[in-house]
Parts: sequence; structure tokens; C-alpha cells
Amino acid sequence: MALVINTLINLWRLVRNGVTQVLGRPPEYVVFTVGGSLPELRPRTGFLRRRLRPGPPVLSLEEVRGRLDRVSGDGRVRGVVLRVQSLDADWATLEELRLELTAYRERGGRVVVYLVEADTRAYYLACVADEVLATPLATVGVTGVRTRISFLRDALEAAGVEAEVFAVSPYKSAYDAFVRQDFSEEAREQAERLVERRFSELVSAIAEGRGLTSDEVRERIDRAPYAARDAVEAGLLDGVCYEDELAEKLRVEDRKARLTEWEAARRTLKLPYRGSPRQRVGLVSLSGVIVRGQSRNLPVPLPFVGGEQAGSESVVAALRAAEKNRRVGAVVFHVDSRGGDSLASDLIWREVCRINAKKPVVVLMGNAAASGGYYVSASAGHIVARSNTVTGSIGVISLRPIAAGLYGRLRVNPAAVERGARSGIFDPSLRPSEDERRVLGGQVQAIYAEFKDRVVRGRGLDPDRLEALAGGRVWTGAEAHGHGLVDELGGYRTALKRARELAGIKADGPEVVVRIPPPRGVRPTPGDPAEAAREVLDGLKEAARDFRSPRAWLLGPYTFSGD
Repeated sequence: MALVINTLINLWRLVRNGVTQVLGRPPEYVVFTVGGSLPELRPRTGFLRRRLRPGPPVLSLEEVRGRLDRVSGDGRVRGVVLRVQSLDADWATLEELRLELTAYRERGGRVVVYLVEADTRAYYLACVADEVLATPLATVGVTGVRTRISFLRDALEAAGVEAEVFAVSPYKSAYDAFVRQDFSEEAREQAERLVERRFSELVSAIAEGRGLTSDEVRERIDRAPYAARDAVEAGLLDGVCYEDELAEKLRVEDRKARLTEWEAARRTLKLPYRGSPRQRVGLVSLSGVIVRGQSRNLPVPLPFVGGEQAGSESVVAALRAAEKNRRVGAVVFHVDSRGGDSLASDLIWREVCRINAKKPVVVLMGNAAASGGYYVSASAGHIVARSNTVTGSIGVISLRPIAAGLYGRLRVNPAAVERGARSGIFDPSLRPSEDERRVLGGQVQAIYAEFKDRVVRGRGLDPDRLEALAGGRVWTGAEAHGHGLVDELGGYRTALKRARELAGIKADGPEVVVRIPPPRGVRPTPGDPAEAAREVLDGLKEAARDFRSPRAWLLGPYTFSGD
């Protein structure tokens, strides 16, 4: 039946493409906007979130990839114009898009980037293009890379709140903000190394894209920000113009170029013919902080547990659906998470380990696959990371809040009746005793030992060698590849190719990939406003419980800006 449907679709596309070939007039350039966070996959947006965040839908890497393939496959379009504005994507995401734009150029397409706003990350993306233009009053703020942590110890003490952190080493610094006034020596050394790596990647990208030496790029970064016309003189831009002048700027022979927005242009482009592969690659995604229960996407992010949360029940259900699907011969497991709850991470790890024994599982790391994000990846058959991925952070951390001072200031007098020597071990109104500290530290060390064992078995590393890579140390994807923590550097197409090879799937093309969400009933589904509101309130309640619960966390510490 599927073959018959596919044949009918292709017959219709054959007729449609013939008509388009004769009557259609595609533009020289297809224009679309690149902005926002650029998630890996097309988001599934519920009712309330659409109301809380109005505006055009968020464009995903999946959609950009499809647009570039469609334009390239038509063969009649000269190139694409990417209007870059309000870009808030992380570095590994931009690296992936740069790979896609490079591949498009290698297929003969021309890439023009038009900068409406241009901070460091926007310019990192832009410099891969054949031509970089900007609006006349744009500021080219390619000022460098930084990471910043707001240390809260003094503020918490002023409110009468303290905390004790139980971590496997000083490198495991995710909760340093609660108990320190500044970086520890180990945390600063690590942050310096990661920032330098990120900065070197930026310099290399600009030097290659703009035909400058590394020293010239560093000198230009130190002089930033630039007015648009000054950026032209510095060799960072090819020109300035208003958007209505783009057609004249991109002249084809003796006339203005025809520029058309994607929604109109796609109706003039040829449609690709669909294949009918017998075996496919299932695509399962884990995005956000790892928590117990179902996945949820909160409209208001909470500290440390974030807004987007990957629930172990939802992720496990999706992995099992891929396992049971007879047409799925391999799984690409997309992981974009800086970690989370240790138990939830272990439950997902178990499914990856079990399924990989039956079907190849290839992990594709996103912006981060650190701590719990690395934990769930360790047993995969193959791991692909981007150079800018933040990964590793093999370690465990636990936070024990102490609110005795706050209770006193509020004149609250807690009293308890208890049985059991340690029944009050997690009571925030009490300071933990030495015995309780020993127990809490012992739990962290026990989970850490299990974490390392998972990595040793999954990656085939010598335990002594792993010790120097663990302890909460964070690595870029490029560093992790050198240390054997990942198998290969690349992006989505690399991971898909490896999955096909491992499963012996010869077919290629978009139809070889099937996205596998959690089965209905396990994932939140859009409904009426009342149902959506209940879903959000339940999610906030569960997230708050995660944050205050006495749990061991597998969290990575860093985010990087390029403002």
C-alpha cells in the first residue's frame, strides 16, 4: 500500500514539475529569515505557548536544511539570501548551519547574508557566506567571547540562606554560584580554557571566510564594535544597503536580481521525488534539563531546571517506539542537554544500552551533551559531536540548602517529632550534622562511581585514563574527540550517514529518516486553553519539586555568550 501511495505522489510531482519547468519562473535568490534559537528539530508548540509567545514560528535547523536542499535540487536558482536578525542560537547550532551553508555552496549555490543585527554569534554565522551585507545603521559587534556567572553567596546570606554543596571535585562547579563569591582556581582554569577554545574557533572562521590572517582578525575584534561602513573598510563586510536595495546590489548581468521570500518562492520550485526505503533511521530527541516523569516545556524557565525539560518517561517511550518499529533499522539519538537528575539519566542510559544491542544507536550531540547529557550518550554505538559542543562534565553534585537564618528572621519556629537518627537529614531549617554530611557525600561518590563505570564500559576507556578526564571537567567537542570521549566530529548528516552504514541501509534522502516522538498519552498534547493551562501549572509544580528535592544532579556549569 505504501508503495502504491508513493508511486501516485511521484506521478503527481512529475506532472507538477513539468508544469513548473514550462510555466514557472523561479527567482535568482530565495530569501528567508534566520533568527531565534534555531532548535535542531521543528518544535511542537502547544496552545498556551503560542499565546504567550506570539509571532512567526521559530525556524529550526531541520527546516533550514530542507529549504537549502529544495533550492539546490531545483537547479535554476542562483542562491539564497539569509536575513539574520534577533539570532539567539548557541555556538554548536551555528556550526551546524555553517556546515549546511558550506555544503550548499559546494553544490553550486551562492550564499548572501544580510545582517540586520550583528553580534559575535551572528557574525560567526555570516562569515561563511560568499557575500556579507548589512543595513547602513547596523552595528557589527564582533567583540569576542565570554562566560559570566553571578555568584549568589553574599545575597543568600543577606536573606538568611546558606547551602552546602557535595561535589566529586572542584571542577564540578555547577552550584558554585550558591556557595562562592568568585571562581575557584579549578573552575577559572577550566573556564579560561573553554573560552580560549571558543575564541580560537571564532578567529579561525573569520580568517577563512574573510581572507584575513589570525592576527588581523584578533586586532579587528579588539577594535569592535564597528559602524557598518567602518566594518566595510575593515574587511568584515562587503557592502551596506537597505533591504529594498538588495535586488540592485545583487544584479544579474544588466538587470536587477529577482528576490522572492521563501513562502512564495517554494511554489515555483520543483518538488523532489520520494523514495520508498524498506529500512529507515529513527530520529529520537532529548532536549533540555533531564528530569523524572514526562517531558515539559515551561513558558517561564526556573533556575537550574530551565524551561525545556526532557522527562525520562517520555524519552524512554520514544526510544522503545523506535525499537519496536520494524522498519527502523537504526536510531539517531539527538542529545542537547547540560544534564539533570541522576536517576532519570540512568533510566535513559539503560534504554540506549539495551536498544544498541539490537539496533545501532548513533548519538548526535547538540550545543551541550554534558554531565547527564553525556551519561545518556555513553552506551551508544557511535557518538558524533560538533566542535563547539560542550560535553564531558563526568561527575555528580548535590545541593543541601540551609535556611535556618531565614527562619529566624521571619520568626518562624519549626518543631518536629521524629523517629530515626537521620529523619531530618534534608530539613532546610537545620544544619546537617557531620554524620549527615558523610552520608550525603557518600551518596554522591557512589553515583559518581557508577557514572565512571558506564563510561568505561561504553567507551572502552581505561579507568585510570578516564580519571584524568572526569571529575566534572568540561570539554569542547573537539577536545572530547581527542580524548576518545566521542567518536567523530560532524553534524546531522554525519550522524545519519554513520547510522545508515551501521545498519546497512543503502537508501538516502529525507524519506530515510522518520522522527519518533513519545507515543500519545506519554507526551503533552495541545488541547483546549483550560487543558493547556492545567498542563503548564502541573509542569511548574513538578519542576519546582525537582529543584527543591534532595537529589544528586549531573549538571554542567557553563554557557557562553558572544555579545
